Amino acid sequence: MRITIALVFCSIFLVAAHATGNDETRSFKNENVGKVTLVAPSDWKPIERHHINFGTTFYRLLPPQKGLFDFEILVNDLAHMRMEALVDKDLEIYLQSNMARAAPQSIEDKVSAIRFGAKRDGVYARLTDKAPKPGEFVLFTQGVRLQGSKVVLFTLYSNDTDGAVLQKALQIVENVQFEQ
Repeated sequence: MRITIALVFCSIFLVAAHATGNDETRSFKNENVGKVTLVAPSDWKPIERHHINFGTTFYRLLPPQKGLFDFEILVNDLAHMRMEALVDKDLEIYLQSNMARAAPQSIEDKVSAIRFGAKRDGVYARLTDKAPKPGEFVLFTQGVRLQGSKVVLFTLYSNDTDGAVLQKALQIVENVQFEQ
């Protein structure tokens, strides 16, 4: 019986370890929201910077090979971002408004916001550049997720027409955690 339990436990552990691949837990501090923790691929190099006036932390993740994508997460609280009126039910409208200037240059010609995450508490939209210049990314994605009065904004530039990088980015954003 002990051997069976041990084998079941080991099997579960191996499946969980394989599912996470090369992901690692990372954390950084934001002066307004405290410690921020996320899980990202270990080969996605982080670059962290802070906005002096508002205290926003910009956490950029770069791919192992240049030119694959450009992904940046911003974290802060709604008050310091001057977004106190933003509530969950308005996330789609906020994102559509935020991306409206890019829509006419896209194949889609309009911003369609999509909910994501297990709790459906995040929203993102993706546009495809109809005339990208050589070397430019074809896909432009932005999103927002609220956790009480804390906000996570993100931007992803990529060429992943299969959505692989997008799915990983959404997973990272969904797993952002705040600790005081």
